[in-house]
Amino acid sequence: MRKSMKTLEKEILDTLETMLEAVFKGDVETYRQHTAGDISSFEWYIAPYRIDTLDFHLNLLAQAAAKGPQEGFRFDILTPRVQLLSRAAVVTYSLLVTRFEEGQPVFETTNETRVFSQEGSRWVMVHLHKSPAAG
Repeated sequence: MRKSMKTLEKEILDTLETMLEAVFKGDVETYRQHTAGDISSFEWYIAPYRIDTLDFHLNLLAQAAAKGPQEGFRFDILTPRVQLLSRAAVVTYSLLVTRFEEGQPVFETTNETRVFSQEGSRWVMVHLHKSPAAG
């Protein structure tokens, strides 16, 4: 039986949320489970060029995890859009991160695109692109 579009969209957005939670918790294993080994990414705050392979991201997560989980953070996925393309999906959204410094909220927003590929019954991220939100 084929899944409905709404069911597939929910699966993909649930995967996205799981991945973001893994980033903020420093959960390397969960991030690895949902990311392709040959992932490509553009992350403006890290490098002005494409970064390839999962190892780079796992190393960053492991370093963050060594410092302990980030506390006082909240993230919100704003205006998500899922475009299904056979066994792939493109997810675009704005990510609002709220953290507190000296009791005051600090907001950071990025516009993100993530491309997922369906592998069996799960969705795996194969590409990530982050851009600073104008403001």
